[in-house]
Amino acid sequence: MSRLPMRRVGVVLDTALDVTSHESTCARVFELAEQGRPAYVCFATSHMIIEANRRPDVNQAYRDSAIVNPDGRPLAWALRMLGHGNAHCVSGPNETPFLLREAEKTGTPVGFYGGRPETLALMQKALKETYPKLNVAYLYSPPFRELSEAEQAEVADEINASGTRLLFIGLGSIKQEVWMWKNYTSLQCVCLGVGAVFEFMSGEKTLPPLWVQTMGLTWLVRLCQEPRRLIGRNMYSPVFVAMFGLQLFTELCWRLMGITRVDNALVGRDTP
Repeated sequence: MSRLPMRRVGVVLDTALDVTSHESTCARVFELAEQGRPAYVCFATSHMIIEANRRPDVNQAYRDSAIVNPDGRPLAWALRMLGHGNAHCVSGPNETPFLLREAEKTGTPVGFYGGRPETLALMQKALKETYPKLNVAYLYSPPFRELSEAEQAEVADEINASGTRLLFIGLGSIKQEVWMWKNYTSLQCVCLGVGAVFEFMSGEKTLPPLWVQTMGLTWLVRLCQEPRRLIGRNMYSPVFVAMFGLQLFTELCWRLMGITRVDNALVGRDTP
């Protein structure tokens, strides 16, 4: 793989987001996996950015992550408005094929944690058809309840014993971010919180066409597919627009007054 590019980060509503692409994210993930250092990667939506402002555990989960990708056109647009002209939307569903192709090419063992047993069975079948040489070393559908410390320790031992280097986490937003934050140091792999990707790969759910994604309307299609589950989450959209509008106005005022500030969200992060 090509030499790793210098990392760039922008701050949206106090959350540091990586200014990246599918290719550079893939490069970073595999560099971490080759180093064998515990790490995790988040894919942040505007809903989760609001949650990070509300919940200390989500906020800390983002701060401690190796990469926070802007998952959704609105966040990529927000980064561009802040001066990061080459910011791209890097979503879990669209990044996963990059990672799986590279894992198949390099023989990197992968694992999957989350989803229902039937979802994992369908997904495993689809993976064999699409990535015939992929080394799937671990599959686990955890119970809906939270695992005890002893159970979680046993799961960590099983993941490590499997040799998994990339662990895809499909627990859904908030739950997966907090799970990775709490457990990644006991794992010898890179965790990736990819949300509903398991159901997309299994064929139980369908991604909208590329033109819909490009226009930033993925949320609308998903809402029509799952109105009961997603209606509450999408109520955050106007809140995000209002809060980011205030951020833009405030930063413009600072620039006009010649004030330079240091973002707390960047303190301690690996930025140029």
